[in-house]
Amino acid sequence: MSLYHAPPESLTVGGLEYPIDTDFRAWVQFQAAMTEKGTDGEKAERLCAFMEQMGLPPGEEALEAMLNFYTAASTEKAVAGQKNRPAAFDFEKDSEYIFAAFMGAYDIDLTTARLHWWTFKALFKALPEDCEFCRIMRYRTIDLKDVPKSQKRFYQEQKARYSLGEKAVYRTEKDMRDYVKRRFAEAERRAAEAREKKP
Repeated sequence: MSLYHAPPESLTVGGLEYPIDTDFRAWVQFQAAMTEKGTDGEKAERLCAFMEQMGLPPGEEALEAMLNFYTAASTEKAVAGQKNRPAAFDFEKDSEYIFAAFMGAYDIDLTTARLHWWTFKALFKALPEDCEFCRIMRYRTIDLKDVPKSQKRFYQEQKARYSLGEKAVYRTEKDMRDYVKRRFAEAERRAAEAREKKP
């Protein structure tokens, strides 16, 4: 991703260019569609509905284009042991903290601002470490084995206080991308098999 140039406002699918909604709210919704619980078929249906909402022809090529846009050419690398870490944040559950963080760090009111997804992501990643939301993310992801014994009780309490209450593990954007593509392909295959079995 390079914000030295204007970020894209459209996606190319099947050689055709489709203007899309680039506002961060739409792509927070896309992430929710990818990560919400449900069967492979239900997830595929949600993703197809999102493609149609964006005016894209549903299918694997559109999914690939959306994932490319969503990850914004991310350079995030996996770290040893990271896959087993709890989720650091949830855009929906943490909306108040994220709102306060953007207001405090950038004087941006997320209830009224229109931000391109790539811009939003860049600002999100650069939130100052001393903001309350960044502290909360550290509480959620810290490995208690690395905490001095004298501080362990405090961090246990903070983890419990700010827990997202989910069993899902943290994923890098590459992990998320691979997972979604695999599940979508499996759901499409099953749907095709079901259609073939119908008399």
